[in-house]
Amino acid sequence: MFSILKSSVVSLSALTLMLSACAQSEPVTESVEMGPPPVSLTVLEFGGPNTLFAADDVQNKVYALELAEIPDETGNLQSVPYNLVGFGSQLAAFFDVSPFAITYHDLAVHPVTKSAFVSLSMSGEGGDQSALVMVSPQGEIVNLDYQTLTYTSVDIAEPADPDVTFWRDIPAPTLSVTDFEFDDGQLYVAGLSNGEFASTLRSISYPFDAGVETTSIEMFHTAHNQNETRAPIRAMALVDLDGEKTMVAAYTCTPLVTIPVDALENGAHVVGNTVAELGYGNRPLEVLSLTAYNMERQPEQFVLVINREMSANLIKLEDLATAPALTEPFAALGDTLGVDGTHIPFAGILQADDQDAQFILTLRRNIDTGDVDLISSMKGVYFRLSDFVSEYTFPDYTYAENQAGTQMFHNMLKPLEGYPELIIE
Repeated sequence: MFSILKSSVVSLSALTLMLSACAQSEPVTESVEMGPPPVSLTVLEFGGPNTLFAADDVQNKVYALELAEIPDETGNLQSVPYNLVGFGSQLAAFFDVSPFAITYHDLAVHPVTKSAFVSLSMSGEGGDQSALVMVSPQGEIVNLDYQTLTYTSVDIAEPADPDVTFWRDIPAPTLSVTDFEFDDGQLYVAGLSNGEFASTLRSISYPFDAGVETTSIEMFHTAHNQNETRAPIRAMALVDLDGEKTMVAAYTCTPLVTIPVDALENGAHVVGNTVAELGYGNRPLEVLSLTAYNMERQPEQFVLVINREMSANLIKLEDLATAPALTEPFAALGDTLGVDGTHIPFAGILQADDQDAQFILTLRRNIDTGDVDLISSMKGVYFRLSDFVSEYTFPDYTYAENQAGTQMFHNMLKPLEGYPELIIE
């Protein structure tokens, strides 16, 4: 597998030069009124190649971190998979901490260079230390000193009450921001507020010069047989459903809800349409809007709901567009209801993002080693061939004449996962 190099090691590769450029920003001068710097970064979202949005749940702010201009030639970068097995241990060595001291908050893929940006915190005797690292597919790590970057910020309107905790030690403000989506100059911020209807979807225009618009969100959770106004959206994606810009939102335990963006107005109260119950006892981690090819090699639009306690759900956008709202209680444990999808064998996922036209990038807990891997999975496949030892893995295996397609499929995946020497001609 690839080794992880500390940022002091200089590489002459074009990608490393791009990473270095991305890590730099114009120096902060006294004439720039930026307010206090961020102290803790959690949720991440790119707003273009030179702007990274980041939530600070300590200061209840949203920051727009300005990165250096990216050279035009980086738009022609080839798709390169990540195969960084054991990334967690090597990241711990990079920071000289225990792997068990690291909490991973979010993962965002740069829209041009495809470098991975990871927000994390490290626990220690002096308290938690926040960090933002940038990683290339070759494993080069850059520790970004985000407090020295040029930035602007906006306060989160009516953040969650700091006196409220969940399960004794989870402060409510850590859920003031649960997910971001950026589109057409608007940053959509899901999370909690301190209002009567705590579940909130905020809309912030960027640049941050027009304030924050706040909409309270309600939805019917059929498995709980109640209208819910407190539980926040945990993950969301912005899609086009029959020409209407729509937020697809996933909640804990796991209703899937559609919310028309046109309904989001400051001070409004919106009831979303529950279109699916995907399974109980689960927290969704990501909802990704993506294009993937079907078995006929035709492109199709999907949303991929990546879950913490169960397999992921791949749902066609056209099915979402025609899904009726669920309005009756449904309490059968283990069953699902509403819009149908395909179960995808993602397991141990901590964070994920849409990497490029070929891959989804994941931070994954390795079930065998307990370590954390930073690895790509191919769209349309959604699993790693190298995770399995099967009949095909034995060195004396011979593909039958009717298995030409299977052999081609395996030979395609092996080099992408870092095993080119195992190709069988």
